Amino acid sequence: MTCRKCGKELPQDASFCPYCGAEAELEVSSLEEAAASPVPEDLDESSAAIPENPAAPAEPEEDKKDCVKCGEDIPDDSVLCSYCGAWQENETPESTEGLQKRTVDRRAFIAMAVVGVLLLVALILVSSILASLPKKAGTPEPRPEPEAEAAGDSIQPVASGRCFVEPDYEPMCPIEIQVNGERAYYIYLEYVWEPEDSYDSRLPIVSSPQEEDMAFYVESGSSAELYVPIGVYRVYYASGYSWQGPEELFGEDTEYNRDIYLLDFYTDEESAYGYTLELWDDTENNPDMEPIAPEDFPS
Repeated sequence: MTCRKCGKELPQDASFCPYCGAEAELEVSSLEEAAASPVPEDLDESSAAIPENPAAPAEPEEDKKDCVKCGEDIPDDSVLCSYCGAWQENETPESTEGLQKRTVDRRAFIAMAVVGVLLLVALILVSSILASLPKKAGTPEPRPEPEAEAAGDSIQPVASGRCFVEPDYEPMCPIEIQVNGERAYYIYLEYVWEPEDSYDSRLPIVSSPQEEDMAFYVESGSSAELYVPIGVYRVYYASGYSWQGPEELFGEDTEYNRDIYLLDFYTDEESAYGYTLELWDDTENNPDMEPIAPEDFPS
């Protein structure tokens, strides 16, 4: 009996072709001929009897192997068991494209995974080797960023109205300073005496008052309003462009002046009285000022 698909000879009792996997079919024509052929009349039972030990026809021995599933002997080159239809291991059927495609895809995926793992291991090994190598002699180290210079000697900006000398007495009377132009002013109020006609007296704010004077800074082009303790004061003016602090004032460019009048800060039963001073860059615009020597300016 031959396979109806691939044409190869099949075993007598095969249900499947062991070469292409096609289901085996009996040859209808052979069966019909066998049924139609008459039995000879002169054949009696004795002659039709099968001998007890009939001689089996000699057939060439073929290489056999066991089916991986049912264990039946099948030809060694079979890719499919002719009894149970199971595919044999490490065999690829000739006419199963789907099976070949899945096998190829799985192998490609496994190969890609193996290559990826090998590359990762190689990268780790190279990184470890490079990290363990000693630095090349003479390789310059990166220079640290230069630290910012300490600003201990620099003068921070000063707000208008900042007091540098504060009296130990209660401030009660107003004073307003308006600075016009580009020069800034450091104003020093030197206490002279207590006014006789003030309704209130000077009131100390500490148990043992020591400081009686007052001094403050006003920026150019700005104004400041403060309160002064009751008293009669002589007013000194130091002006300039670059403020250097209460010791250096405005440096070598400092101009020193003094008001020709004493300023009287006092109170009555209803109000406290003070002054508004308007200052300019030029001395000629400040008619109540007179220049003085630097050493005459109170420290």
